[in-house]
Amino acid sequence: MAEEVAFSEVLMLFESRGWKLQKIWEPYRVFMKPGELPFLIPVHGQKVDIEYVNKIKAFFREREKGQ
Repeated sequence: MAEEVAFSEVLMLFESRGWKLQKIWEPYRVFMKPGELPFLIPVHGQKVDIEYVNKIKAFFREREKGQ
């Protein structure tokens, strides 16, 4: 079974960087931030696959390097 992370942790990752949970479009959670394209995260049973969490963290690392 793939490793998973609680959605609440993913929510904190986004919110701490100014993103807002804008919409729930099953099974996706749609995060938005002014000036950015929407970020869709698939959630199953309040869990997010570690693959997506790693992609999210890499996305934020790249953004923070560029600032």
